[in-house]
Amino acid sequence: MTRRLLDDLTPFVAARPRTVGVATPVPRLTVWSTTAPTEPTPAAFKPMLYAVLQGSRVLFMGGNRFELTAGTCTASSFGLPYVDQLLNASPSVPYIGVGLDFDIAKLTRIMLDMPKREDRWVCAAAAGDLGGQVGEAFARLVGLVATPDDVDMLAAPYETELYYRLLQSSMGDTLRQIGQRNARVRHIKAAADWLAAHNRESVVISDLAASAGMSVTSFHRHFKAITGYSPLAFQRHMRLLEARKLLVAGSATVSRVAFDVGYASASQFSREYKSMFGASPVEDLPR
Repeated sequence: MTRRLLDDLTPFVAARPRTVGVATPVPRLTVWSTTAPTEPTPAAFKPMLYAVLQGSRVLFMGGNRFELTAGTCTASSFGLPYVDQLLNASPSVPYIGVGLDFDIAKLTRIMLDMPKREDRWVCAAAAGDLGGQVGEAFARLVGLVATPDDVDMLAAPYETELYYRLLQSSMGDTLRQIGQRNARVRHIKAAADWLAAHNRESVVISDLAASAGMSVTSFHRHFKAITGYSPLAFQRHMRLLEARKLLVAGSATVSRVAFDVGYASASQFSREYKSMFGASPVEDLPR
């Protein structure tokens, strides 16, 4: 399966030798390629499927670690902060990965049309093998990169098949969180979404727990079980990622950015920034 996918993508990658991530003719499908390993890099995962075709990749999401080698994939049901490192990449054998951002509305419709399964408490990210029916469906969708004239006619039904197979797979419980009917899971997801969207605001955990209908202790336990992070660690990661975007944009000083993302102390901001990115804000900008 991996060989088939590489054969379909090799001409596309070869024509773009210096790109890290590039959109393909297939909607929401991105090819990632690099000829050198990367340092651990913090980022935010969107609801998506990501497959490694060549090389390897390690993801750290709070207390969870996913090691992805060629022929494996990972899926996320909602936005999660993580630390990412690409390994085993060289000019002769580049790292190659493929990511598909989920069409949430379509995935939810397919899930609701399928027989209902018991809702389970699982992590919002899962890993699995890119084989069997999932691999076949994914290969059909990715293969359209080599035949772009077929995209308008075939991309939609191929994507529908892929979602159906994913929901049947070992990663299905994680993906069902996207349209989860279990009230508690929905409340945890809503809390995580709120923290991501309001990373500049102070948060009172007892208020979040109350909105989820849980005690503070229960909220902490369930939030970490699903996201891999405590609520405050989750918000801190999202806040620092936003700060890095603002710094790269060059629209404000380090102190201004610190206050804009919710820090009361510029020195605390610098300490936590260095802990996450490996360099102070001033040292990180040239990188």
